[in-house]
Amino acid sequence: MSNPLGQVISKPSGRRLVISDIHGCYSTLQSLISKISLTDNDQLIFLGDYINKGPSSKEVLDYIIRLSSDYNVYPALGNHDKMLLDYLLEPSNPNHSELLKELGNEDFFALSETERKGYIDFLSSLHYYFISGEYILVHAGINFNLSNPFLGKEDMLNIREFYYDSSKAQNKTIVHGHLPYEKRDILERIKTRSKILPIDNGCVYSGERVGMGELLCLNLDTAEIISQQMRDKS
Repeated sequence: MSNPLGQVISKPSGRRLVISDIHGCYSTLQSLISKISLTDNDQLIFLGDYINKGPSSKEVLDYIIRLSSDYNVYPALGNHDKMLLDYLLEPSNPNHSELLKELGNEDFFALSETERKGYIDFLSSLHYYFISGEYILVHAGINFNLSNPFLGKEDMLNIREFYYDSSKAQNKTIVHGHLPYEKRDILERIKTRSKILPIDNGCVYSGERVGMGELLCLNLDTAEIISQQMRDKS
């Protein structure tokens, strides 16, 4: 199942924690990390979409880069992060810059060459999925219609609906973000031990969508959710 797009990670002596779809909510992320009380024995897995929509995309990305140097952090690539990478690799392409601008994020338009290279190196190093014990962790999901679902780059970043194939998934549970769900639906799937667990509660949609507006952290070992209400102001 493992290939260059993904990484198999060993279980830590501490907790396995998963967060997805921060979308520029820097203050919210800081508060959630504080609640978690992260230790050197823990493993923190991010499922992508660090930027766009929220007010502080660059701050979020910088924070995750710092966390990655200090703790056992495994950031995956999301479709919005891929959008930024495309822009950084080809900043003169108006299609890339317009997409970022439309999503309320111009923080990366005035980077120095050194800064731009730093972000390119980081984003280019991100995996599309992780495997940790009984879990597959991915930004959007897995397209089991493919003969090898773990080569489906675009699906892992963008798929919105997919069925579960226990054989191809080796009976592992898929944890994903990308598409926001009401918190009660997320908790129900965890309670019933669904083989597909969404953890994106649409933090950035606080006050706009019913049942959304929190940044969630799932403890894979206890099935506990640690949550933080959105604290950022647009």
